[in-house]
Amino acid sequence: MIAFHMIYGLLLILLDIVVTVWEISTRSGAPKGLRGAAIGLMDLQIIIGIITWITAKPAASFVWHPIFMVVAIIIAHIFTSRRRSKGTRVTGWVITDVLLILGAALFHG
Repeated sequence: MIAFHMIYGLLLILLDIVVTVWEISTRSGAPKGLRGAAIGLMDLQIIIGIITWITAKPAASFVWHPIFMVVAIIIAHIFTSRRRSKGTRVTGWVITDVLLILGAALFHG
């Protein structure tokens, strides 16, 4: 389960970077369906992460990875909504990307 969580997480980070670049490079931003897919896949990753956490029983010191990831997904849900201005959406995607990369680095570090 850990290997699946890691590979899926890497692919998810790459997808989020694609969405971020799309959001930045087009006038209208990323398509609604692409944003929805990225957010939904992040939600699924949280569920997989919880299952992995329960089955792998990591050390108590391993707390920053899930904190970074949950905060990243909360920011993605709130700040990348189409109701937000383009600048806010871009900022939300960039912060989400940075937190996902830092969270993954903490996992692999």
